[in-house]
Amino acid sequence: MHVFDGCVFPYPSGTVSIARYARELSSLGFSGCIAAGMAPENRTYDIPVWTARYLTEVPARLLSREAGRAIQVNDLVYVQAKDAGYNRNILTTQGVHVMTDLHTTPKDGFDRYCAQLAAEREIGVDLSVRPLIELRDGARQKVIRRYEEIFTLQNRYEFPIVLSSHAADITHLKSPREMIRLFSLVWKDESLLWESLESICLIKNRTGPVVEI
Repeated sequence: MHVFDGCVFPYPSGTVSIARYARELSSLGFSGCIAAGMAPENRTYDIPVWTARYLTEVPARLLSREAGRAIQVNDLVYVQAKDAGYNRNILTTQGVHVMTDLHTTPKDGFDRYCAQLAAEREIGVDLSVRPLIELRDGARQKVIRRYEEIFTLQNRYEFPIVLSSHAADITHLKSPREMIRLFSLVWKDESLLWESLESICLIKNRTGPVVEI
């Protein structure tokens, strides 16, 4: 079983080196992780580390160009979600692997059409555990409801979900079991949650090019 933390932010975006993340995640029981940014060349870590270009604030008209550039130098391309129209552009852009930060989007930012596109194109929907830990009261409940909506759509359309710590510091890391426990506040099907910790491997190795529809 390949259990991956779907996204960590190493230095300079965070406070921790990739090597330190790899050691800590290995000790917590992960078998790999995705690091946002460029990894140093010719480095071997305690666990496999794949790099992702984390695209934010990219105009829709430039998404295709930026995703194409990113995939030349990174293993994966992540794009930050926005409103429904922008998200449909993400999901129809060749080279994108994962859409992230959906808890910050409008209520209708990820609708049934987006869910269908994500399933057809095998694009992952990244859910961060940090809001479940750091937010309180109404703000936390809003994220829980948002995640519930996404899991409900996943139950129907079966697009890949990616679970991430979005750690910018060692203190943000959680073990796989802790992540499952926190996400079980949202969705009770633990088998799906464990599958979601593996899904990035399938997304990275999806067969053939993404097909325009």
